[in-house]
Amino acid sequence: MDTRNRLTEAAARRGLDFLVAQRARLEAAVVDHIWFGGDPEAVIAALATFQNADGGFGKGLEVDIGAPESNPFAMRLALIHLRTVPPTVGEDLRARAGVWLAENQASDGDWHFSEEARSGELAPWFEGWTFPSLNPACCLAGQAVAVEVATPTMLERVDLLFREQASVNAVRDGDFYALLPYVEYSLTGALPTEYVEAVGETINEWARRELFDDAEHFFNLAFGGSPEVTDRIPADVVETYADRALAEQLDDGGWPTAYDAAWRPAATAAVLVALSKLLG
Repeated sequence: MDTRNRLTEAAARRGLDFLVAQRARLEAAVVDHIWFGGDPEAVIAALATFQNADGGFGKGLEVDIGAPESNPFAMRLALIHLRTVPPTVGEDLRARAGVWLAENQASDGDWHFSEEARSGELAPWFEGWTFPSLNPACCLAGQAVAVEVATPTMLERVDLLFREQASVNAVRDGDFYALLPYVEYSLTGALPTEYVEAVGETINEWARRELFDDAEHFFNLAFGGSPEVTDRIPADVVETYADRALAEQLDDGGWPTAYDAAWRPAATAAVLVALSKLLG
């Protein structure tokens, strides 16, 4: 095991200790499974505490949405967590998530906030969210394909929305959250080649100009989509951000966040999941 691998495994151990100390049951289960052979059923059991009777997710999984009712942004996070465990694990939870996605997609292709979800405290950016939008529609479509709960109707509707709203200029000139839906939509295999190329070029440009707030934001884009996107990121760029991630770990074992401190467990797990992909 080379020096970077030893440092990364030590960082993972410290990160897991941080998550346990924070009582971040879901994130701790994910890191324990990915890094140390922990039971994937523990991930499902923890994730189930955020699932509602309708099959959707809420209950604070998306920190910036206060109402416990199901919402599309919490669903996206749940699907991302599901990608860390084998597809044979948590089949009932997956199936119920698929039901929510099928039953709650609007005819415009997006998943909107319900009135109940709007009734609780919302971060300012969610208060003014415009639907339909590529985010969350394209994000959910991509993640749903990745965990095998997408339906043809669901994907057809999102495809129509993509054709109406997508813009290569948005990929090249937009901010992180403008680029995110294109990255995650690539998981469907339906992202046109010109967009895949533009996504890769933009990630590389931001990386070399050091425009990412932290390593987590880089990893979310570089590793958040299909292999066609990830393969466009040179190895030396990835290694630079792996080193940056190790340098950003705080003394308590967790990673910082540019957002509310309640996001630190999620940021810590996201970084460690990404770093696990780099071990030789």
